[in-house]
Amino acid sequence: MACELARNGVKCRIIDKAAAPVSTSRALAIFPRTLEMFQIMGLSGHVLEAGHALDGVAIYDRGGQIGYIGFSSLPSRFRFAINLPQSETERLLTDHLRGFGVVVERERELVGLSQSGSAVQAIIRNSAGVEEKLEAGWLIGCDGAHSSVRHGLNLPFEGSAYPETFLLADVKVDGPVDHIHIHLFLAGEGIVGVFPFRDDRCRIIVNTQTGAEDQLLSELRLEEIQAIVDSRTSTGIRLMDPLWLSRFRISYRKTAEFRVGRVFLAGDSAHIHSPAGGQGMNTGIQDAVNLAWKLALVIHQKSLDSLLNSYNEEREPVAKTVLSLTDRLTRMATLQDGLGQQLRNAVIPILTGIHLFEDRIAETMSEIGIHYRKSSIVSGKTGRAVQAGDRAPDCELQIETAREPLRLLDLLRKPAHHLLFFADADADMAARSNALRVEIGRSYQGLLNAFVVVREKQASFPDVLLDLDGIAHALYEAEPGAILLIRPDGYIGFRGGARHAAALRDYLKRIFSRRDLH
Repeated sequence: MACELARNGVKCRIIDKAAAPVSTSRALAIFPRTLEMFQIMGLSGHVLEAGHALDGVAIYDRGGQIGYIGFSSLPSRFRFAINLPQSETERLLTDHLRGFGVVVERERELVGLSQSGSAVQAIIRNSAGVEEKLEAGWLIGCDGAHSSVRHGLNLPFEGSAYPETFLLADVKVDGPVDHIHIHLFLAGEGIVGVFPFRDDRCRIIVNTQTGAEDQLLSELRLEEIQAIVDSRTSTGIRLMDPLWLSRFRISYRKTAEFRVGRVFLAGDSAHIHSPAGGQGMNTGIQDAVNLAWKLALVIHQKSLDSLLNSYNEEREPVAKTVLSLTDRLTRMATLQDGLGQQLRNAVIPILTGIHLFEDRIAETMSEIGIHYRKSSIVSGKTGRAVQAGDRAPDCELQIETAREPLRLLDLLRKPAHHLLFFADADADMAARSNALRVEIGRSYQGLLNAFVVVREKQASFPDVLLDLDGIAHALYEAEPGAILLIRPDGYIGFRGGARHAAALRDYLKRIFSRRDLH
């Protein structure tokens, strides 16, 4: 969140109760849509270099492999997931934040919170017990499942805990499991999950029936997990050299409101769920990207405060869907009923064997399929495959004055809306589109970057993007005259055709409610 606020030109302070960054792996999976977010931030290269690529999920019962969900058909540049310990992800983000001149203020916690119509008042206490009273325009709680911000707002965190206990081990693994897939073993007694990351290490997760509370607190030994793995798989996997062992319970909970006045909740402070599917960290990162550009426009007085209502409108339904999905996955994976297990194991190969269904599961896991079509701040006049509110597909384009091609998402590194006028190979349409580009660009200078997208080099005018192979036109099903406005978070805010210039102007006035435009 702080990285995106800083990238959008917002001054902020980031306060953390912890004395030091996390040192354990915790959240691992970074899925393709989050990698696209990191590409927009200019961070994806570092994440790819530090992480370990995984091609999909292999599912087994005692008889062998019964299903597979692959990422190779995803409509993304990133047709894989990256496994990277959370400690490394946080290090990369902290280094990135430092590049904006912002440092994490540690051993400080929120102990008091109130707000007025124009500011938030907070009391921050350091490790020595000294309290600081500060006032800020806005406050964002990214402080986890036990959020002090959420408690300060007196918001209920509705949900419950799962009955099972889970055991975790980050270890070296010797055995016949490859390191390019997640492996999920389904046995009568429970599950075994194997999640590879670098240096021949894997995370092992198993579930057990709930024990007494003192058992939850008892020391976990590697031999306990090894015995469970042996009993539930026939692979001969040997676990060695543990870096981290943990025994834990999981819950699924969500607050109904992600915004209360000038205070927002994001990530685990707003929603927690089962780690099944690896959605938690990815969902929280996308909360941050969704909110940051909107808050920046309001703080810079380029949009009205009402724009911020769309944060809850867009992200709360996503969190609700993630909770439902991960709950179903957890209950399916931990079934104790014998008949239910047989039915589950019979259905998995059928469903994952249907390419359309496999692709749908992969798009859901990867979060590529998330859209905001019902949002009040998107508007679409045309579009079939790619509609207003959808994720903007990435592709290569060529700036006429540049030697190397440029990816569309790389354009979004400059935090602004990007307006594309598609002219195909029609010179007359290119000229008309350029005239509209100039008009709109002058009215909203600094708020959006406008380009004409053509398939052939045209008479010289600036801000032309060449789509020489036609991929961009095909991806967006863009007829000559098509108009697309891509938001800073990589979603399509407006889609229209050559007849919809007036609708575009109305839309821009609604999003950018600046006094000097009226």
